[in-house]
Amino acid sequence: MRMTHLYYGKAYAAMKELDVHPRQIPLLFILQKKEGMSQREICDEMKIKPPTVAVSIKRMEKAGLIEKMPDEKDQRVVRIYVTEKGKSLSKQIEKVVKESEAKVVEGFSEVEICLMKRFLKQMIANMEQEESKKE
Repeated sequence: MRMTHLYYGKAYAAMKELDVHPRQIPLLFILQKKEGMSQREICDEMKIKPPTVAVSIKRMEKAGLIEKMPDEKDQRVVRIYVTEKGKSLSKQIEKVVKESEAKVVEGFSEVEICLMKRFLKQMIANMEQEESKKE
């Protein structure tokens, strides 16, 4: 818990300097990988509710990070694309994330880092398995 608190505190401060909310970052990265997604596809991918996505999209559009365009085949569907400003910001965010990750593993050997990643993946799998039992 302490590690998570420290890491996100530092990350939040860095993202504030870049004038982006940390919760918008996953959406930006998803759209970088697969541009032209609909709001419904984003909700499914991120496993969050439509109103949450709608608020992020609205704010990101207002900030000039993304733009909405009607689907060429179905005018009822709106597709979302990353703007040049959004792509530039994404590169800056990636740099900050890499620097943060480097700081976190500073002093660890490659073997220790690999082991830690494996342990964390197993912990995540354990928690996801527990979560799926509840559903």
